[in-house]
Amino acid sequence: MHAVKTSPLERDLRISADIALIKQVREWAADAAAHAGLDDDGCFQVKLAMSEAVSNAILHGSGSSADQVELGVREEGNALVFEVKDAGGREPSSEDWVKRVGEGGRGLELVSLIMDEVQLTRGDGGSVLRFSKSLAA
Repeated sequence: MHAVKTSPLERDLRISADIALIKQVREWAADAAAHAGLDDDGCFQVKLAMSEAVSNAILHGSGSSADQVELGVREEGNALVFEVKDAGGREPSSEDWVKRVGEGGRGLELVSLIMDEVQLTRGDGGSVLRFSKSLAA
């Protein structure tokens, strides 16, 4: 699956912090990746990374489903760059953190294994996870 590129890609999406929207987010990311010219494997990796990133934003970075998660994708140079911003509405206790890591907690590690670059920035207004995939042939 390859798309013909006509202009640099730039898309944004805002969703409520509802885990039921993960499928929509995965398809949005895969469509952007295909439009940018990634092959089937690259599109699958983008879908997986976005699924993990948004799941983390909802489960760990949102206080309730009323919070928003902001998504963006841009072509920057020879890379497709995604950003996932959460509201930062939840501060887990250390006990809660240990329980979550024991139940999973490997999402960011997975993203870093399948994407070319990953950067997490935390601040008072929430977190931003930025990850990219090379468009080089």
